[in-house]
Amino acid sequence: MQKENLEIIKLKGDIFIGKIKTYMIIILLIAEIVLVGYFVLKFMGYEFKSLQNSETKIAILDINEPITSELSEDIYKAIEQTKEDKSFKELIIKLNSPGGSPAASQEIAKYLQETQKSLPITMYIDEMAASGGYYVASAIKPIIANKNAIIGSIGVIMPHYNASELAKKVGIKEETLTAGEFKQPFSFLTKMDEKRKAYIKENLLLPIYKNFLEDVAKNRGLTKNKLEPFAQGKVFIASKPEIKNILVDEISNFYKIKNRLKKKYGKEISFVTINQKMDPKGFFSISLEYVLDAIKSEFEAKLR
Repeated sequence: MQKENLEIIKLKGDIFIGKIKTYMIIILLIAEIVLVGYFVLKFMGYEFKSLQNSETKIAILDINEPITSELSEDIYKAIEQTKEDKSFKELIIKLNSPGGSPAASQEIAKYLQETQKSLPITMYIDEMAASGGYYVASAIKPIIANKNAIIGSIGVIMPHYNASELAKKVGIKEETLTAGEFKQPFSFLTKMDEKRKAYIKENLLLPIYKNFLEDVAKNRGLTKNKLEPFAQGKVFIASKPEIKNILVDEISNFYKIKNRLKKKYGKEISFVTINQKMDPKGFFSISLEYVLDAIKSEFEAKLR
């Protein structure tokens, strides 16, 4: 009888241990699924605020393309999302742009100035800030640049190509109907006359140039007369002495800016690029190897 009781107790113990093992396996599987899901969602841009607010982070906005209205909207979304996360203490803009839309340049510049009231911004010109790119850069002071960065090109351009001779050779004639003398100010198939050149210059190019010049002068704390010699469409290498405190304030390097912020906040800070775009193939193009590498990098960063 006692032997039977011992066997029953042993059997119950084995069943209990078996259940514990099963529960542990289930818990580990759930933890693994949650962990992989976390890193996948993080890669896709989802913000885990409760986890993030415990650390100090510096945001990096990488502008490495022409200035367009689409870029303006992307920048707005990225920064607004960043501002919601209070663990981000500052923003570095790493700029490399040949210019683009005057309207989009003004939109971005004005938005950055408003943003700086609540989130400190460092402006760093990596390779180029020309035309509309410089319009954007001028919004933040000081401007820090790589010594070999291309700076300036403050001006407005509207290309026109006259293909009238080619049209004659291939037998193309234009017959455009308009109401209003300047409804079609120019055509690629005809030579532009002086009257239309004057019209475009007076009504489009010069007003935009005036706005560009006035905004940059105001942003830089300069008079128009002081800025104008450097605003004739000229480009400069950032290290040229004559543009010091005119177009550029400081020559440095990106790693030095990061080191400066590390000293300011302590070594336990992380730098996060906030506008990385996902592979256009979408979620299902993410390989298991990529996810595992991301998990490994994340844990290594936590251990440092």
